Amino acid sequence: MAGLVGMPTERLINALQSYGVRLADARSGAPSRRGGAGPSDHKAMTIAGRTVMVPVHTETAFESPFLVRRPDANGVSVIEHDGVVIGQATFPGKPRFYALSTFDGVPYSKIAVLHGRDVLATTVLQTCIRYASRTKTCQFCSIGQSLAAGRTVARKTPEQLAEVARAAVLLDDVKHIW
Repeated sequence: MAGLVGMPTERLINALQSYGVRLADARSGAPSRRGGAGPSDHKAMTIAGRTVMVPVHTETAFESPFLVRRPDANGVSVIEHDGVVIGQATFPGKPRFYALSTFDGVPYSKIAVLHGRDVLATTVLQTCIRYASRTKTCQFCSIGQSLAAGRTVARKTPEQLAEVARAAVLLDDVKHIW
């Protein structure tokens, strides 16, 4: 990977997404997690104005030649490759809507989560009849892990979804919902 200094942004992003990164401070940016449905094993990073998901909780990331230093006072982190500074990144912060709960008392973060910087995502029904059977479950599916870990609720009502979506748009400038 010679010649990383001054490499085009697209190549840097591709390398980070391929190899993952080690974080000098795992608390940088919004919380991340291992396993489960949705954005897991990755952390959102903004590089040259582009927010991308980069692996941080994978075996490849643990062995990565890329290290992202702790953010400075302005929130900017230096990206190093084998000790040589090759770029900068920022991390989207914890969404403000995560601090709220629905009218019926469910934390907003258990209804929907932020993917990246401006995408709100949810799974309306967090259960599946196929998930109960290891022989029938889809190989990629982890729909039950988030529920078992207490990070979500089994069924979201239309009222809860509307309430959380409205808050996410107003408080965190969410532009996409899926």
